[in-house]
Amino acid sequence: MLVLFYAKMGNQPTLQGAIAAMATSLSTKATPEAVQAALDRCEFECFYPVRMPHIIQRLPGGAVDTESEKRLAWDVLEKFVSKYVGNDVSGNYGPDFGWYGPQRNSLDEIVKPASYPQLSDRILDTVRRTGGWKVYARMTDEDFPFVQKRFFQEYEAWGDVKRITDGARLLETPRGKVLVAAKTMEPERPRAPAPAHTAAAEPMSPQRARILKAIADVGKSRRV
Repeated sequence: MLVLFYAKMGNQPTLQGAIAAMATSLSTKATPEAVQAALDRCEFECFYPVRMPHIIQRLPGGAVDTESEKRLAWDVLEKFVSKYVGNDVSGNYGPDFGWYGPQRNSLDEIVKPASYPQLSDRILDTVRRTGGWKVYARMTDEDFPFVQKRFFQEYEAWGDVKRITDGARLLETPRGKVLVAAKTMEPERPRAPAPAHTAAAEPMSPQRARILKAIADVGKSRRV
């Protein structure tokens, strides 16, 4: 695969065994189909010479792929806001108060679309976390670089935030609460053994009782 790629592109690595080492390394990072997709992109996007970092960046899910995805999401959002997002008399912004696109009927009259397209959960969550629809509907040229930067940051972090949120939701379910309770429950302390039963005292004989009473009387007389 790499031999054919460099046969078309030229400027292959000159160090002996470099192509084989690149192939081995790439095989541990992606499937052959993914590597081929990255090579196809390198053929049209890269300057010469093409080396490992260029190929790895263009593997599906790589840095270049993520950069393209978030910029595409921004373009989708901009078009959506300009066409569908409006506000009500109270100043609330959202597609529920807008979508007055430039659509016209047979009489050349502007009409309101029956509905608006649904954006992905990732875009909707990013809009919510960056200030809501009002931020984007009222964005000025001065605001643009700051709003876009904030959008990119939240869009990239969406996957991590979603995993944390999903984990928190799991803990709120009955099954999750049971698991948490089982994990935090302290082991039951061993109970102290019950005291051994003492044998019942033998009944005192009358003679012993008289002796003990006499001893007690002598003690009293001495204290007096």
